Amino acid sequence: MKQNTKKHSLLLALPVLAALVFGTIGTSNAFADVDIGFVPDNVSLEKSDAFLNVSTESPVDKDIVQFRGGTDGWAIIGGQAYDSKIGMTGKAVHQGNGVWKVKSLADITVENRHATLELKGKAVDGKLRLHGTGTLDGGEPFRIILRGNYAPIYDQPGDFVLDWSMAKIQNMENGLRIPLAQDGVIHVKPLMSVEELDDLESELNIEE
Repeated sequence: MKQNTKKHSLLLALPVLAALVFGTIGTSNAFADVDIGFVPDNVSLEKSDAFLNVSTESPVDKDIVQFRGGTDGWAIIGGQAYDSKIGMTGKAVHQGNGVWKVKSLADITVENRHATLELKGKAVDGKLRLHGTGTLDGGEPFRIILRGNYAPIYDQPGDFVLDWSMAKIQNMENGLRIPLAQDGVIHVKPLMSVEELDDLESELNIEE
């Protein structure tokens, strides 16, 4: 008898609970007052073009920045991880609509192998895509493809974190592909001379 009474009480309570829960959802945003705890005070969650913020300090007419830095981490070869690094020095020119044309000289090291080559590509809304071809110091031709994300480091003007979400080196002779797992920091600053801009524009025009 007691068991039946408990069941009857529960059945009566269910409509009341449903009215409280669904009534709250229907009249307010259930997540509006939730503090997720990770966002620091006085930080806006709205995105902005971080490169453009840096380039506004430049005295030249075009939005253009220069950068240096690199990433380090690992190259996965035969199921084992080997030390690898990519050093970069280059420039980025704003093409409009948040698109930046990027050109960089890269110094790539995998364990005791080394190569220097030119990388080019685009940066859009915090995403960077670069590619290039070169020759290892042993004579083997290769190509590299880099895809990743960048973002300005809080309270460190001009410093950006860079993480490659997809990166690989491919040997052009035997087709061997070597995945890379790397991240690092690049330092970005405005282009400070008209002469540098003229030189860069000449290089870009030759490419096109």
